Amino acid sequence: MENTEPAGAPAAEILAAHYFAGILGMSMLRRWYEDAEFNEARLAELAALLANRHEFPHSLALSPLEHELLDGYARWSASYDGHNPLIEAEEPHVHDLLTPHLGADVRALDGACGTGRHAAWLAAQGCTVDGVDQSEAMLAVAREKVPGAAFHEANLTALPFDDATFDVAVCALALCHLADPTNGIVELGRVLRPGGTLVITDPHTSSALLGGQAFFGGIVDGEPMRWVRNHYHSAATWLRAFRTAGLEVTDCREPEFTDAQTAASPSALFYPDALKAAAGDLPGLWVWALTKRA
Repeated sequence: MENTEPAGAPAAEILAAHYFAGILGMSMLRRWYEDAEFNEARLAELAALLANRHEFPHSLALSPLEHELLDGYARWSASYDGHNPLIEAEEPHVHDLLTPHLGADVRALDGACGTGRHAAWLAAQGCTVDGVDQSEAMLAVAREKVPGAAFHEANLTALPFDDATFDVAVCALALCHLADPTNGIVELGRVLRPGGTLVITDPHTSSALLGGQAFFGGIVDGEPMRWVRNHYHSAATWLRAFRTAGLEVTDCREPEFTDAQTAASPSALFYPDALKAAAGDLPGLWVWALTKRA
């Protein structure tokens, strides 16, 4: 195809304007048939954005840079335990679903444990805890945080344990990094004893509608936005994987995006009404509770 760029023209950049325009467009798409006044207000905002696209904040160059999984998490490890609205939305569901199955005689697995946030909680409930992660940088934080747990550098798809080792397991916000979660789920099911409980959380497919990825490090002027790729899995994909692994669904929760999650979006500062309409009523998480068939 012939290049139509004028000679010497700068390469196109990914700007904040592109993201903001997407949020405005999605907000109208979700409500265009019920609120003409809302539509007109968003059109006015979009017109102003386009007219001022070369001024801050619309002109802010985001230049998102994808990092390979291990490199990304090595960079993220030092700040991962900071404020994270997604984690804050997720943890109460994990605790609620696992608490009835915990105690001093329980052996628990934190699969893809990261910095060991769930491992720490499981240990505090009296469980004997193992954690597994591919990232040695994340494991270094976990070992310092939970000295009484055993942590292993390993892949979710090749867990270093015998069959039926664990009474309970959790895999939180990690299977999204697999294009197909089936092999990881089969491995989690393999090391779970018959009748044991597995809780899986993952970003919901709705996150993709809002341009979500595993961004880290914030927005720093002059620096690219950094991210690790999330793959968003449908209910059909999850259910096929669970059947393959011999797991039965005992609960499925799809909690909506919280106010804290939407407030963390840059668009909340400039287009709060559009963001509220775009994200309103959408689920932000998959939370699955599963039992290993006997």
